[in-house]
Amino acid sequence: MKNKFLTKTLLVLLIGLIFSTSFAVGAADVPNLKVGYVFTNHQTPLMVAAKKGKAVEADGVYLKEIVSRKKYALIKKDRTLANLELIESTSGSETMTMMAQGHLDLGFASSAANITAIDKGINIKMLCPVHTEGIGLVIAKNSSVNNWDEFKALLENSQEPIKVGYHSPTSAPLILFEAAIKENGISYTSNPHQQDADILLVDLKGTKNLIPALNSKQVDAWVGPSPYPSLAVTENIGKIALQMKNLPPKGKWYDFPCCVLSADDKVIKSNEEVVQSLVSVINSAANYSDKNKAEAAKITAKWTGVPEEAAQMSSIKYTAKVNKTWIDNVGLVYNSLQSSNRLNGSFETKSYSEIKEILYDFTFINNVTKTN
Repeated sequence: MKNKFLTKTLLVLLIGLIFSTSFAVGAADVPNLKVGYVFTNHQTPLMVAAKKGKAVEADGVYLKEIVSRKKYALIKKDRTLANLELIESTSGSETMTMMAQGHLDLGFASSAANITAIDKGINIKMLCPVHTEGIGLVIAKNSSVNNWDEFKALLENSQEPIKVGYHSPTSAPLILFEAAIKENGISYTSNPHQQDADILLVDLKGTKNLIPALNSKQVDAWVGPSPYPSLAVTENIGKIALQMKNLPPKGKWYDFPCCVLSADDKVIKSNEEVVQSLVSVINSAANYSDKNKAEAAKITAKWTGVPEEAAQMSSIKYTAKVNKTWIDNVGLVYNSLQSSNRLNGSFETKSYSEIKEILYDFTFINNVTKTN
């Protein structure tokens, strides 16, 4: 009887061992990497790559699901290159903090969050964008404001600063909004006691607080990433006064950069094939997402729990390609961060042209796009 029990126990242990190693075939040679991302459709290409698998493969490279929304194997022609664990964060700045602490190896976050992190000495590189645009100014549903001119009139006629919320101090929505209102001669402050400013900026500390803050009248409006503007509409809390790309002067804010894929320098040096393969897959998934927006919206809605109606309203352009316009617009982000005293480290007195090579490693995305 004891022998039978022992045999069964050993069998169970053996099966458990097999399943525990199935996530990493050849575990001794396959790196286990953690990838941070934010629950927003700015990062839909990652979700599409994870959900579609072989359907968005790039030269035989794709993500194979191990545990839904959590663990994936990066496969290249039936060979496991890496095991990826997807880690959700609440904002790009939190993603950068986790990378600085060594809790993440790669991450999806705004270019602004990456710049401020590198300024502080975090050794990472931006590898490629994953989208542009997809940022909105949301105001109360009963407001008469429907465009920039009406928003400006609201500011001019108000006896006190209009309170505009944002979800993170290094977020693209805030950086873009600050740059645009500054260019248009509108004053702003973060000091609630400064009553002579046109706008009072309010840190709402996370995207989850955007809609409740508008509903409770903590703020009069907010700037935020998709899908939150659409959610405000579908939940009948607010309306989109304008897409931020339409801020004046016309055309200046088109293709404004937000989220990028970045990686720790050590990961890049020690796992070049892995990084190249992941960039290739993200590029393929971004192209697929942009050409099949309805399906991409369904995938995002199911992944994040956002109503599909809200996801379908997205105005995001998905792309991983780097061009001069994108690089120049990251320069606008950099200059805005610098002029608002958010860069207090190695970038404090340096121009954008001086630090470009520190920010980027476009080797991998250039390898992909030059062959397509």
